[in-house]
Amino acid sequence: MPRYAPGTVTYRLPVVGKWRVYRTHYGANNDQAYALDLVIDDDMPRSQRNEDHPSYNQPIVADAPGVVVIAVDGVPDNVPGRANKYDMHGNFVVLDHQNGEYSLFAHLIPGTVRVRKGMFVPAGTELGRCGNSGHSFAPHLHWQIMTDADANAARGVPPRYMPYERNGATSVELPQKGDRLLAK
Repeated sequence: MPRYAPGTVTYRLPVVGKWRVYRTHYGANNDQAYALDLVIDDDMPRSQRNEDHPSYNQPIVADAPGVVVIAVDGVPDNVPGRANKYDMHGNFVVLDHQNGEYSLFAHLIPGTVRVRKGMFVPAGTELGRCGNSGHSFAPHLHWQIMTDADANAARGVPPRYMPYERNGATSVELPQKGDRLLAK
């Protein structure tokens, strides 16, 4: 994979179809400074079954070309409403974009992670399925761009978005809480 100059990689949304920004982490002073939590549903169901949540088992895709540097699988999904306080990201993937930036995709369903450390993946490659593992109360995707593969040592980076649909109009701006996104 070629190396890229910092600031030259643009990112697609890591999902397919209609999603909503459930929460942003904007303003955090760590790896999550520009992170998003994405869901499909308008209202989080109160069901105790992950399968009742529309986000559950939806494909999560690579946001840009990269090399898999971390792929964790086997962390059980939580019962909705109860978070795993010992395993922050649950099942997750980290991609190295070869430009000093790394993407983290967290809370995947156990057994669905399709990539392994060292693999090159083009943008749009399915990495796994949206789940509820790790420090998560309901099925959703936690996604962030950061400066290091180790989230504990990283700072957040604002993604430079490829054009995407935000609330019915084309945008490249940071999405905000409540925004409706369409990713192709």
